[in-house]
Amino acid sequence: MATVKFRVLHKSESAQIYLRFSISREHVFQSKTGKTINPIYWSPKNSAPIQKLPEYKKLAIELNELSIFIIKSYNEDYSAGVVFSKNWLDGKIDLFFNRDIVKNPEKNEDLFLNYLDKFRDFKKNISTTRKDQIVKLNNLFDRFTEYETKKKMNFSLEEISGKILIDFKDYLINDCNFAGTTAARFVKNLKTILFDAEDNGKKIHHQVRGFSAGKTNTDYKVFLSFTEIEKIKKINPADKDLCIAKDWLVIGCFLGQRASDLLRMNKKMIYTKIDSEGNSYRFIELTQQKTGDMVVVPLHDEVELILSKYKGEFPPVFSDKADSNYALFNKHIKTVCEIAEIHDIVKGKVYNEDLKRNEIVETEKCYLVSSHVCRRSFATNFYGNKLFTTPQLMAITGHKSESQFLNYIGKTADDWAMQTAKTFKEMSLKKK
Repeated sequence: MATVKFRVLHKSESAQIYLRFSISREHVFQSKTGKTINPIYWSPKNSAPIQKLPEYKKLAIELNELSIFIIKSYNEDYSAGVVFSKNWLDGKIDLFFNRDIVKNPEKNEDLFLNYLDKFRDFKKNISTTRKDQIVKLNNLFDRFTEYETKKKMNFSLEEISGKILIDFKDYLINDCNFAGTTAARFVKNLKTILFDAEDNGKKIHHQVRGFSAGKTNTDYKVFLSFTEIEKIKKINPADKDLCIAKDWLVIGCFLGQRASDLLRMNKKMIYTKIDSEGNSYRFIELTQQKTGDMVVVPLHDEVELILSKYKGEFPPVFSDKADSNYALFNKHIKTVCEIAEIHDIVKGKVYNEDLKRNEIVETEKCYLVSSHVCRRSFATNFYGNKLFTTPQLMAITGHKSESQFLNYIGKTADDWAMQTAKTFKEMSLKKK
């Protein structure tokens, strides 16, 4: 007996609702309905929306009618000898919602989603492609598929103009409830696909090249100053995990690495090198998980001091599981900063439980501290020191360009010009 069941497989704020059509054990097909829902309003037990809001009552009725339509269509087509497939299911769903969509011929690479799909498969087969890059492509594919469903059309590469990019960004903000910076990042990724298509001989709209998606990073860069790090060093929490978190936080601010690299450091990564004058220096060498790049970081005295506390080793971690380790580190360092009275009021991102998204708010810095504060504190604090060049710092943080590095720490072209002006003035004074 044929059955229809609806499912929500993802946890994003605007998750796709899938229709699972089962004829037998060997014949089970699943397709997107084109309808989305916040998973907190979805009942896995009932395979239906929780009808607390008017729009979800309407959605529940719509899905029920779709289920009836699919079963009725199956009965009619079964007697006519139709071969059932996922394409059949896709067509029936589109027919039910009266979507005037011409199905993408699989070989038509002039259609944006077809090209994106091919680009994604290509990236999956490259060993150097990072997991997060595939996730970004998957998210773009899903969001643009939903956007096309809403517009009831398939966009060719050349049809995606500046107007479409603006409309897609507005859709992400208004319909998907994404933050502006997140929406801008999606548009930036979309442009990357279009430029790749152009490099491969495809025609794209002339407006794309000059189109700005807006800022993809928030203007608010939270970091710990040297003075604040000193305050953190002086506290002595009673809780053992907080003491360990304090030590990781301090050495992190002098090693300049992401938490994914910081919390897996161990004694075996350290080596000693002697210069031509016989001076001995210690370094830690590692391959960054996110980029695959190798970095070599000299061990600062503050790092050596903490290592000596643990008999030459790094502090212990909080969990054997990486995700749990990062989560506990994030949690503990907020408490550490609160104990250290890092109470300056600053702007930053805080997750809004009601809206289910990040918002920019003014609050005490201790509540905005996360594991990423280590890398940004290192970059920001040492950038202001004339003893260090920007390329030196970039070699440790792993940034590929100076503009990328300056954007990361929140420095603008104006800041750079002011620093140069001060240097000019110092040179002028020395001549007098």
